[in-house]
Amino acid sequence: MSDLRTRAAARRATALEIVRDLELARRWSAVGDHRLVGSVALDLVVEPDIDMETYTAAPTVEAGWSVLSSLAVLPGVRRAKFTNALDQPDQGLYFQLQYELADVLWKIDMWLLPTDHPGPRGCDLVNPMLQALTPTTRDRILAIKEAAYAEAVPLQGIRVYQAVLDAGVATYPEFRTWSADIPDALTPWRPSEHRDRT
Repeated sequence: MSDLRTRAAARRATALEIVRDLELARRWSAVGDHRLVGSVALDLVVEPDIDMETYTAAPTVEAGWSVLSSLAVLPGVRRAKFTNALDQPDQGLYFQLQYELADVLWKIDMWLLPTDHPGPRGCDLVNPMLQALTPTTRDRILAIKEAAYAEAVPLQGIRVYQAVLDAGVATYPEFRTWSADIPDALTPWRPSEHRDRT
């Protein structure tokens, strides 16, 4: 395994430890269908960031706030916040937790979404990505993400995946050129079902 993937696996192990210690699956499963998404689900973790989605027939502020308030009192939690984006493009309720572990501040993004959410949805990206990724493309994605993180440049992960898997981008400078004119917005992009796995 490359050093890039070794580091990513160690970060993912820490993220999963946090998920277990905070009992996030249990807490959100009481509200709806809970999914771990994003870089932790894909084993592409660079930033200390955990993404989750929970689906329910009728998302309510009260249901999500009950979970957030139960988390806010736990040791290590430094900040909790909430955004009502039901009438925005995201069409959901957003809850964020900042949790400190071993002097690292982790951001936990938690969306409460309607079951009939039209998308794009993070949960719909996980399986196509896992099928499309190879050791080479994993290393390219991780190298780009590490370079951006070292420069404190925020990245939209899905754009990195698109650049590497669809456009053949291999380095951070190439990614910066490729992404220069691409807006930072929701995208329905998915990896192609027919691609070279070598």
